[in-house]
Parts: sequence; structure tokens; C-alpha cells
Amino acid sequence: MTPLPVIEHANAEALAAAVADALACAIRDGVAARGDAWLALAGGSTPFAAYRKLAAMALPWSQVHLLASDERWVPAGHERRNERALAEAFAAANGVRIHPLVPVDADGAGFEERATTTDRVDPRLRTSKASLAPLGHRAFDAVLLGMGTDAHFASLFPRVTPLTALDAGSREAVVAITPDPLPPDAPFPRISLTLPRLASAKCLMLMLTGDAKRRVLEEARTLDANLAPINALLSAAPDLAIHWSP
Repeated sequence: MTPLPVIEHANAEALAAAVADALACAIRDGVAARGDAWLALAGGSTPFAAYRKLAAMALPWSQVHLLASDERWVPAGHERRNERALAEAFAAANGVRIHPLVPVDADGAGFEERATTTDRVDPRLRTSKASLAPLGHRAFDAVLLGMGTDAHFASLFPRVTPLTALDAGSREAVVAITPDPLPPDAPFPRISLTLPRLASAKCLMLMLTGDAKRRVLEEARTLDANLAPINALLSAAPDLAIHWSP
């Protein structure tokens, strides 16, 4: 099997700088072409050095919209909410707009019983779709993703993600997921953008650090997408830019 085309960086600092530059380029291109730019951004720990570098750049922030690629189903202001982490990272980006993916009054109660992939069953998913309404059917100007050691991306976890959320031809934009098992560091149900909504981005990047995750990425190519969701992304997005540092 041919090795994946990975863009290698000497260290985490160089990785963060390169990703920030690529996101800045996508912002400038989006604003120049359409008057605004929309980005879907990963949570987790890896990308935030890049976000802080990006936030310090002189960019037309009042024309920039940010959305977490996935969100923990916890109340607004909760310390584990990706929206809160993005707001903190982009505090220096004066005028930037950050859109919630989960309702501000979310409490998580009954999520497993009521949340499904269709808002006909759970009207709370309409809030997630409403956050995308101003974007319409346009592709994101940029999407930055990370990957877990179990080969998940966004909150599309192995074995529990509906196949429609990993189908590049699906029209589903958001999906409700309850990881099984729940990650010990963030034991919450989730809302996630789906593969088709993410993979259509004009600039699509995957950001990784460490040899272990690089091995996971390579090994995922031999597994079914149900067991290694990242393989569905690799198959659906041949132009995916994979940025890695030790």
C-alpha cells in the first residue's frame, strides 16, 4: 500500500504555524470571493496552539464565522465545551463570530433515549442545523480535524456512528453520537458534523502529532470505516492535507 502523503513538520511549533497560515489563507480567500469565511474547527488539545497563532493575525475577523466540528452535550459555559475553548483561543480576534453547535440550555438529560440522526424525533438537533443556516449549502472555507487513537474524527466514533454520517453521498449535516465507551476525559454524548458536511470543505486538513497517531492513521486504511471512521474520510477526501509533527 502506498504511504499516505503526509506533510511533515520538525516540531509542534512548526506544525501550529503551518496550520495557522493555511487557515488564514482560507479566510482571506473566502472573504475575497464571497464577503465572509466559515471555518469548522476541531477541539481536543492539539490544534489550540494554531488557533492562538491565527487569532493574533491581522485578518477581517468581523467577516469570519467559526463553528466547532463537534460538541459535547453540556451546558453553555461548561469547561469541556468546545465552543468555550474556541472563544478563549480566539479572544484576540476582534469581531469573530462563534456559532453554537449544541443548544445553550443543553443539559444532557435523556440524550441517549431521544437523540437520533433526524430532527423529526429530536427537535433539539434543529439548533445544530440552525447554526449552519447562514452558510446554507456552501462548503466550509476550511475544516481542521484531529484524530483520536481509536481512529475517530470530529465525534464520529467507531461502532456507534450511523453509516449515513460516514457516507460521502449522504445529505445529513449533523448527527447525535454517544461514544461507547465514553472517553474518560470527556464522558459526554456529542453532536457532530457529518463526513459529507466536513469533507466538502475548500481547504480540508487533518492535524496530528506523535508516532502513535501516525501508525493509527496508516493502520486504519486496512479497516472497515465502522471500526476506523478516519478511513472513510481518507477515502472520501483525496485532497485532504495531513499535517504531522513528532
